[in-house]
Amino acid sequence: MKKIITIIVIFLVFIGCNKDENEKLNKYFLAEIVSFDLNCSTCVVKFPNDSDVIEIEIGESENSFYQTINLDKDTFKVNQRILVKLRKAENEEIKNCITLYPSYNYSNIFIVDWKKEE
Repeated sequence: MKKIITIIVIFLVFIGCNKDENEKLNKYFLAEIVSFDLNCSTCVVKFPNDSDVIEIEIGESENSFYQTINLDKDTFKVNQRILVKLRKAENEEIKNCITLYPSYNYSNIFIVDWKKEE
């Protein structure tokens, strides 16, 4: 019985000690709207000041541009700068879009929060 309790405690400690992989990105980054994905009606952004950090934490993306899956294009303008908290998008969060316009192979990101540049 003691062995079973010990195994359960070790298992619970191991699971409880896992860190969230997106914890490092729990701050605002300056993002610039560079274009729109007309198929999904969302924004494409770049990170002029932190592109290396984003590339390491999220992954490489063509031209260092990232496809947002939840920033509506009607809310923003090209060249607009905003501050964003982000994380890598999960596969189940990525919606299917129309295919009337050219598509690009940018990495998908989920914007957790955004605010206007100060």
